[in-house]
Amino acid sequence: MASVTKFTQGAVFNQLRHNLRQIAHSGNPDIDPARLRQDYVLSPDRGMSDYDYFQERLSQLYVYGRNDVKVMAGWVVTAPQDLEQEQYDDFFLAVYDFLENRYGEENVVQAVVHDDEGGQPHLHFCFVPVVEDKKHEEGYKVCANDVLDRRELRNFHPDLQRYLDEHGLEDAHVMTGVTRAQGGNRTVAELKSEREQEYEQETERPELDFGKPKVEQELHF
Repeated sequence: MASVTKFTQGAVFNQLRHNLRQIAHSGNPDIDPARLRQDYVLSPDRGMSDYDYFQERLSQLYVYGRNDVKVMAGWVVTAPQDLEQEQYDDFFLAVYDFLENRYGEENVVQAVVHDDEGGQPHLHFCFVPVVEDKKHEEGYKVCANDVLDRRELRNFHPDLQRYLDEHGLEDAHVMTGVTRAQGGNRTVAELKSEREQEYEQETERPELDFGKPKVEQELHF
């Protein structure tokens, strides 16, 4: 349903351009140029490019001086297979609100819905992972590992599902890949138990190389 990727500063510029389809010869063969007009932006217009805003926000925070520091994170949230098409816009708006509230409006770098590919439409939500840090005069620092820790990854889907349910989107089943056509959803307790087992297995595996730049780290669940 959702995956999160962490980016070093060297990868941010191209990732933001890719999300906005500003790269002339994208390596993604699934993009249909005839459907580009179906993509749309949910993040606020701040009167500057997304990358400029990213740099501005970063300048307000303490950042460790290493090239491998993950200074941006990006969730990709896909519309459930069994969600009615007329509910897509409401779904993505609710997901955006959930993520903005969770990570802070000031930390949102970019949010783009893609509906120009062969599969389900999906939201790219990029943000600066920020935590409080009283050791430095800025008061806050960038730390993706603290923001996207085990608790956060374990609770993400249940919390999102609860938010959707509370906002009238009970048919948007984000906690399982099992659609109604495949027999319906499992209970919340079952899903939480399965998620915990999956995460334990993921943390025990060595980091895999899927052919992406080494500056990125991606977690799927």
